[in-house]
Amino acid sequence: MWRTHLFATLNFLLILRKGAAFNPCDDGNHFLLPNAGWRGTACRRTRDTSICDRYVETGANKWYKVLGHDDKSPRKMAEEIAEMFHCGTDYPLYLLNGSHPTSDGTIVTRNACLHVGADKCKEQYAVQILKCGTFFLYNLSRPNSCDIAYCFGENETCSKPDPCEEKNRLTLLVSGDRSTSCKDQSLKLCDSVLRSSWYRPMKNSIDVKMASFCVERYSCGTEEPIWLKGAEPTLADKTVDMKACVTVGKSGACSCDMEIDIQVRNCSSYLVYNLSSTPSCPQRYCFGQKGQCHENVYDSNSMWKEPSKIVLISLAMVIVLALLVILGFMIHKNIFRPVLKVNVQPSIKEKDNRDANLDDIIKPK
Repeated sequence: MWRTHLFATLNFLLILRKGAAFNPCDDGNHFLLPNAGWRGTACRRTRDTSICDRYVETGANKWYKVLGHDDKSPRKMAEEIAEMFHCGTDYPLYLLNGSHPTSDGTIVTRNACLHVGADKCKEQYAVQILKCGTFFLYNLSRPNSCDIAYCFGENETCSKPDPCEEKNRLTLLVSGDRSTSCKDQSLKLCDSVLRSSWYRPMKNSIDVKMASFCVERYSCGTEEPIWLKGAEPTLADKTVDMKACVTVGKSGACSCDMEIDIQVRNCSSYLVYNLSSTPSCPQRYCFGQKGQCHENVYDSNSMWKEPSKIVLISLAMVIVLALLVILGFMIHKNIFRPVLKVNVQPSIKEKDNRDANLDDIIKPK
């Protein structure tokens, strides 16, 4: 076994020597393992599909970091027996009789056991583990079939829904008065009734970001604007706990007089924000740097994103349908009304006159 460990470590050092710029521990030189948030040993599979690691990338430089979207730090592969139908899969893989390396830059090779039925280690798959300071990277082997996945995070429960998926967030339609360039002291708009949720801020179907610099009082269509303290996360698929500042004006025109806890998640090509209602009014979150205070917002899908508009549209459709039904009924009555046949019996006098006229016609001259 020691020869295997030595070979793995020498291989790692050889990689660094051949290309000093390449280090698997550096961002961009490793992958993020999919479905990381559902790989905990306490996460029972309840989803429609089971996690399948049959198609993980393999090879000398195919290293994986395991970080769920709401994890505070990267996960470790489970070193205890994982039960079936946990770790987000049917048949879990876990380390048995092995441990993680303790020295930075050290690579060890371990065997991951497959739990099937009563057999706690029906099959074994080789796994390389590299220690990178505060986290580990994994070079994985492909299982022989699907419904098999590696477990990461002992006693970790299932993650919360991923806000990068559209079904797990709301769209914040950003108007021009939310921008930092809107400076109108007559506007005192407020986010006190904002629903606590994840939001993707968009203006005219284009993503916008929260202001990440100090914003002066009487900006963003309100008296006390709220802006992001610090830079947003640049690492994709990462959720960061951050602070948002409120400019109240106690210590000057632009100041951080109050802080609000928020979360920001990088979804690769855009950002989403976990926002809550403001503690008081008039306070409002700032999004975007360009826009007019009385600028209308157009969004091709906005009518379907606001419940009030959906209700009004549905009501209008019901009224129109009712009118069409009434109009059709009236047309049907007028066109297809049955014609009543009235049999009028001639009077006796009219009958005698008719018979006399008939005698005159047939009488020979």
